[in-house]
Amino acid sequence: MDENPSDAQIRAGRSLTGESQKALAGRANVTESVLKLLESPSRKQPDSLNLKSVRLALEAQGVIFLSATDDVGEGVRYAKPGDKMRVTTDFFRHARALLDFSIDQMASISGVGRTTIGGIERRKFKKPPEDAVKKLRAVFYQHGVSFLPEETDAGGGVRFSKPNYARYTVVV
Repeated sequence: MDENPSDAQIRAGRSLTGESQKALAGRANVTESVLKLLESPSRKQPDSLNLKSVRLALEAQGVIFLSATDDVGEGVRYAKPGDKMRVTTDFFRHARALLDFSIDQMASISGVGRTTIGGIERRKFKKPPEDAVKKLRAVFYQHGVSFLPEETDAGGGVRFSKPNYARYTVVV
């Protein structure tokens, strides 16, 4: 991707790497406050050099930025498949980041407790509660998020199911 990533892609890309804002800002050689602004859905015209620095830092950690097409929206995915097969619930945190939903917002919208959401996202359950997983998937689907499966030459990821979906404000 040669174009600048959106705020949603930066949030989701950072989620894929598991980095804090402070760590990514340091690797990208931008301030933490600049990164927070780049991740903000209400950002103004960001500096293209800062965006490029953040994009390159995330790409160096194995993140691929997916451009929107005529059929699907923008997103992110791992450059390589995982050593262990990742399952859809492994991408719930990344989908929340794409939507800019806090864990509290997700709990409120889905009716699933924040502790349960955190447990699912952190693989704390041997078998996640099926009802909770269904509710969370329904919220992601209703808000236009698609989960990308692991492939032989690329890892899984998340993207908006419709073009330009990220450009619309999601009201929660």
